[in-house]
Amino acid sequence: MKKTSRVITALAMVGILGVGVPVVAGASGSSSSTSSTTTTATTPWTTWKATWVTYIGGIKAINTTFHTSVSAARAGYQSALASATTKAERQAALVALQASLEAAITVRVAAITAAGSPPTPPAGYNGSAWVTGFQAANEAYRTSVASAQAAYATALSAATTVSARQAARGALESALGTALSVHASALVALGPVPTDPGSAS
Repeated sequence: MKKTSRVITALAMVGILGVGVPVVAGASGSSSSTSSTTTTATTPWTTWKATWVTYIGGIKAINTTFHTSVSAARAGYQSALASATTKAERQAALVALQASLEAAITVRVAAITAAGSPPTPPAGYNGSAWVTGFQAANEAYRTSVASAQAAYATALSAATTVSARQAARGALESALGTALSVHASALVALGPVPTDPGSAS
């Protein structure tokens, strides 16, 4: 049971994507003020910013759906274990958990693939190059996570023994560790967010 809990924890962790909206996305191009309101002028940067925020919202929604599915699978498994009185019933609960996790992973991988690449920032702004690098790092991370999850789902569906499930989990955790390390290094290499990124360079 402790081993299964660790698998669930690992699955929940891989739902966390490096796709947050940094300070750079909050900068506007230019603005004009009235006596009571401030209106942001439409620029290539602000237009891109709007599409990017929408894209990020979609990725976060995929994450939320995945977390909800994993939580539901865990709750169902715990409930089934609580009422199980035989080894066969406990095994059935585990099989049901695996099926639910496989389904959640399959849906998430398909959704991430369908989301495609984020919108490219317009050239000629202080933050353009930084955002391009930021997006590239995140997209590479998402691809690695999706690949690791897909491989795990395949291995889990074929696993018929405890050792096979442990091997599948170990491979998943190893792949996720590598992906996280590469992602972190890429983000560090970008350096700080440029000053006033929404201004023309």
